[in-house]
Amino acid sequence: MRDIHELLATSRGVLVRKDHRTIAAQLDYAIRTGRLESILPGIYTAPKPTWQARIRAADAFRPGCIITGAAAALALWWPEVPISAVSVAVTNVIEPQYPGFRWERRTLSPDLVTEVDGLRFVHPAVSVLDLIPLLGGAVIDEALRRRAVSLEALWQALRAQRGRPGNRQCARLLHDSRNEPWSPAERKAHVLLRAARIHGWRANHCIVVNGVNHWVDIAFPKQQLVVEIDGWTYHGGQVAFVDDRWRYARLGAHGWPVLPFAASALDDDPDEFIRLVRIALANRSL
Repeated sequence: MRDIHELLATSRGVLVRKDHRTIAAQLDYAIRTGRLESILPGIYTAPKPTWQARIRAADAFRPGCIITGAAAALALWWPEVPISAVSVAVTNVIEPQYPGFRWERRTLSPDLVTEVDGLRFVHPAVSVLDLIPLLGGAVIDEALRRRAVSLEALWQALRAQRGRPGNRQCARLLHDSRNEPWSPAERKAHVLLRAARIHGWRANHCIVVNGVNHWVDIAFPKQQLVVEIDGWTYHGGQVAFVDDRWRYARLGAHGWPVLPFAASALDDDPDEFIRLVRIALANRSL
């Protein structure tokens, strides 16, 4: 009798019943005693399986399927993605909606599919588009910030899936992302600057000070002015706060003064945000 933990380790966390017919009674006993969990018909994992194990379980259940949406993002570029189910594209029969899985009849061009470690996933750009109905522009910001995709790759993936529900929303948000924001707050700042017809700025611009790269949210290279949007998501905590003050000081000392704004300020008083940027630009142009 083989040890269940050993079997799981050698099977990369997933046991397929048809591959272990000779120990069917042992598998049934392990399920009854809580040592195994049946998460799909004939597919077993350790109790409380990880999302990685669930992804492998989906592939074991329907070999050759394509993992999409949040599960693809988790596996390929965003380990912390909010996820509630493994979404799976199949080209034939749709499976019942087993807990923790979501099956969809969907045909994908080979150009939109990538294989990693024997599993098939949608390209990162497609996973971003899949998540837009749930997360909106924030998933685009996250993917651009992590450099998981380019804006052009997102447009190409959208054009390759003509007629797919939600494409209109995706196109609107991609157009709104033309300056490549890395956070919802930056996206808001870009919208305000464009609406105010303020030009000459670059998003996520790199300024080199004493050989060190400093990436800033918004830079006006001609006036050597920096605008930083500080939200708690990316700038919270004492260490980050102190690091940012040092960065602002070094930039300012080398001729790049920083206008720091709280992310909430852009919603609370967008007119004041624009007014202060205009004043700073005018003073830097004297």
